[in-house]
Amino acid sequence: MAIVTEGDRILVIDKRLFKDDNTRLFVGVVEEFAMNVIRARGFSYHVSPYEVSGAERRGEERVRVITLASGDIIFVLPRDQDLTRLQLKRSPKSMQLTDGTFALDLSDFMLRV
Repeated sequence: MAIVTEGDRILVIDKRLFKDDNTRLFVGVVEEFAMNVIRARGFSYHVSPYEVSGAERRGEERVRVITLASGDIIFVLPRDQDLTRLQLKRSPKSMQLTDGTFALDLSDFMLRV
C-alpha cells in the first residue's frame, strides 16, 4: 500500500536549513507517487518571522516534486479539501491553515525571533 495516492491533498512544511530561513509551506494535490517521490500540483506560502499578519499564496499554481527522504514534514489533508480556499492565518503567537471550516494548527512551525 502506498503512503499517498493520486488525488490525496497534502501539506508539506520544508525543513529549514539555516536559522533565519523563512518557513516554507506547500499545499497540493498528489498527481503521482513512485519510489518515495511525490509529484504534486498546488500552491506555496513563505512565512517571514518579521511579519505578524497572514501570508498570501506566492504566485500561481505550480508543480513540485517532493522526496520523502528530504526531512520535510508532510501532512495529509482531507481528500475533499478545496486548496484554492485555504489561507494562512497568523498572529504573533499562532499560525493556522484554514478555509473557514477546516483548520490545522501550525503554531509549532513558526520561527520565533
